[in-house]
Amino acid sequence: MCELLVGNLESGDRLEALIFSAIYLKWINTGQIPCFEDGGHPRPNRHAEISRLIFRELERIYCMKDTSLQDVLAIRKIHPCLPSFKAEFTASVPLTRIRDVAHWGDIPHDLKHTIQNKLHRNAGPEDLVATEAMLARITRNPEEYSEAFVEQFKIIHHELKDFSMLGNLTEQIESIKESFDDRSLSALILFLECKEGQ
Repeated sequence: MCELLVGNLESGDRLEALIFSAIYLKWINTGQIPCFEDGGHPRPNRHAEISRLIFRELERIYCMKDTSLQDVLAIRKIHPCLPSFKAEFTASVPLTRIRDVAHWGDIPHDLKHTIQNKLHRNAGPEDLVATEAMLARITRNPEEYSEAFVEQFKIIHHELKDFSMLGNLTEQIESIKESFDDRSLSALILFLECKEGQ
């Protein structure tokens, strides 16, 4: 997809490339197309780096004088579907907590095989569903698993949600507020206060 966007954004096929990319990412993001490993061994940071590259290219196009309203609409559909590229996910070994926890002795045996091996290489939205199911299972009977494991798994689930950009709006805004100027920051504070008051 990166090649489709970066390679076609300068040509007359820009709108078509943006629309196809928006549709593809929406299907990936909603689990309509599952993420599969291709036999390689890339880490999730590869996806974060590609996401950053796409984001930068989209922002460059967004600011061009010849960008149409249709281009802008397609770009706005793509942005929320991109994986997070926060520093914690672009590190050389992101999402490592799952790897560490998977080696504990008092955990579900299928954790390593259903979640850890895949997350270690190729995290996708379907893994969020798998971690939600696992989290429900391990919190159903609190005495069955150690408290430390349950707490770590809650953090794993939150990290994956953050990586998939599926956190709530407040979490997403909080994660970028340091980049706001004073005017934008005051508008953000007002927005959050209004949101909290509802």
